[in-house]
Amino acid sequence: MFVFGALPLYGQTNASGTNALPALLPPYGELPPTFWEQHATSIVVAGFGMIALAASGLWLIFRPKPKIIIPPEVQARQALEILRQQPEDGVVLSRVSQVVRNYFIAAFQLAPGEFTTAEFSRALSGHEQIGAELSTAVAGFLRDCDDQKFSTATALVPLDAANQALKLVALAEQRRAQLRQLAETQTQGRRA
Repeated sequence: MFVFGALPLYGQTNASGTNALPALLPPYGELPPTFWEQHATSIVVAGFGMIALAASGLWLIFRPKPKIIIPPEVQARQALEILRQQPEDGVVLSRVSQVVRNYFIAAFQLAPGEFTTAEFSRALSGHEQIGAELSTAVAGFLRDCDDQKFSTATALVPLDAANQALKLVALAEQRRAQLRQLAETQTQGRRA
């Protein structure tokens, strides 16, 4: 043993080859920016654009619709045509006289409101655009309607109120056409 004891012993850990660094893989390049980092501005702008588009779409859907203005003569004729086909009783007479009153209030810009027949007749006769002949005819018609409505007799001759009311509306429209033509000639006379 002594023979072997004098020989130097070398351990594997003392080998000079083991202290060398292992071969490294090539280094990674710089990490690219994330999707959010690349497109943050575009996403925010697109988000606000979508919100604005949705808001304007909802506004278009839910905005108030413009009212269709039906001329008073058309309203009166439509209502009277419906009433014309019904049997003439107190309710129909009341509705016909109401349509006539509403027509004259709208067509000749009379003061709106609920008037008695006498008050309405005074308002018609005091309005120079309507004229004496037309106001007398309307007042007489409304009085006849009231007489029929409030009469106690059961066998009265039908008034044919809806047809008479349609004739009054036609007369009033002729009067309005005359007034428009008169106003037009006065306007042209001022320009000349």
